[in-house]
Amino acid sequence: MIGPYCSRNGALLPLAEATVPIDDVNFQYGYGVYETMKVRKGVLYFPEMHEQRLFHSAQVIGLGHLLQPGDVSRWTGELIAANRISDANIKQLLIGSPSEDRPELSTLYVMALNPLFPDRKLYQRGAALIIVEAERQFPQAKSLNMLASTIAYRQARAAGAYDALLLDRHGNVTEGTRTNFYVTDGQTIRTTPHSQVLAGVTRTTVNQVIDDLGVPLLEEPIAQRELAHVAGCFVTSTSSKVMPVSQIGDLEFEIPELVRRLMKAYDEFLKQYAEGRPGALAR
Repeated sequence: MIGPYCSRNGALLPLAEATVPIDDVNFQYGYGVYETMKVRKGVLYFPEMHEQRLFHSAQVIGLGHLLQPGDVSRWTGELIAANRISDANIKQLLIGSPSEDRPELSTLYVMALNPLFPDRKLYQRGAALIIVEAERQFPQAKSLNMLASTIAYRQARAAGAYDALLLDRHGNVTEGTRTNFYVTDGQTIRTTPHSQVLAGVTRTTVNQVIDDLGVPLLEEPIAQRELAHVAGCFVTSTSSKVMPVSQIGDLEFEIPELVRRLMKAYDEFLKQYAEGRPGALAR
């Protein structure tokens, strides 16, 4: 963590007090949900969208709480101000109550972490990915049950890859361990249906930029066998933005002009957001 403070249920605490009881069974068993946000040059990106998804994730796994709309965003802003943060990643953890009938005992932790900046060369040459057979439980919830993704990501890093794509029991590539996945034929873009993956905030905003560009976007399963025939692909996440892909396993890809165009358009979208002109999101 960075900065002198963390936040617990809206109260600023010194980092030395950022502790979790060793007998907290909900923390032990991963009964919680989380969000990761970014602050760049003092701008916190899409706090309301991240808050809404945190609440949605909690609802999916039946995690009760008494948080009200605006609480999470406000407390996050207060932490950023107290820590005088310019650049950071913000982690929000909502841990379930030790008693099912006491939702008020659920705990929200907010902390500032070192920012993640992908190697800029990857945006020019593209990132390498691997494929791992794995499926996430409750794919629409950003839950703390990250064992499959953690193992897959460690395999990716051991192979020198940027991320691992998860392959489901039907032979479909669904998403990355910490990214969403897209393919293109150079004219249209495809991604896994919303109901089958974690619909990242970046995925949502990228989809809106794709729509603004007038590019057809299809949500349908992506079979592993199809990858040899696509023109190109890319992944998205909070830290990655739109990251082109140059290799998946033994397959190699060029970076289509459409992907380059989207990368530029999304960077402009983020710039407009930072300047107080959300653009497509405001319409």
